[in-house]
Amino acid sequence: MDLETLIIVVFCLVDDFVRDLCRGRRLRQRGPAPVLADSEVLTVEIVGEFLGLDTDQGLYAYFRRHFAHLFPGLRQVHRTTFLRQAANLWVVKHALWRRLLAMAGHDPAVALIDSMPVPVCRFARAHRCRGFRGLAAFGHDPVAHQTYYGLRLHLRIAWPGVITAATWRRRTRPTWRSRRSSSPASPAGRSATKATGARPRAPSSPPAGST
Repeated sequence: MDLETLIIVVFCLVDDFVRDLCRGRRLRQRGPAPVLADSEVLTVEIVGEFLGLDTDQGLYAYFRRHFAHLFPGLRQVHRTTFLRQAANLWVVKHALWRRLLAMAGHDPAVALIDSMPVPVCRFARAHRCRGFRGLAAFGHDPVAHQTYYGLRLHLRIAWPGVITAATWRRRTRPTWRSRRSSSPASPAGRSATKATGARPRAPSSPPAGST
């Protein structure tokens, strides 16, 4: 099957699912209809993931350059409009995933749980990032051996490779400043000792004859 035929097949399946999900109702309760159909946006994302296009800019540019004859609306919308529409379809994507999960054969008794970091911005902009404030946090990536700012994605994968569950988790790790402040020798530790009246105990000597 060539790539253009694959795109057409995926679009037909996604469009039928969206129509069945709406059941004659509008997907949007208000506002004008988008220039690019929701089924087209979902098709671009699904096929782009299959092709390994892992950036929003690369996804938009690739389909606009090579398959504009299949998606004429791509020439009329800006990249940010396309991305905003794709992000707002998260409920439809989740419903589509659950539908495909019920159709895919898998063994839930044999499963693997794994996680991966998902940075939300560059590390240098972490303290100025406002989009995920209260959700994102600093964490350590043991594979890349570096600290990142973002979330952590946990997946449960059943045999033979079907994703059956996915969830986001906020992960934090103690910083050098927090470890230092908890030490009795630090100013914060001394102030806490004065407030509670407790004095640090010296290490006890080993009993006679133990060495």
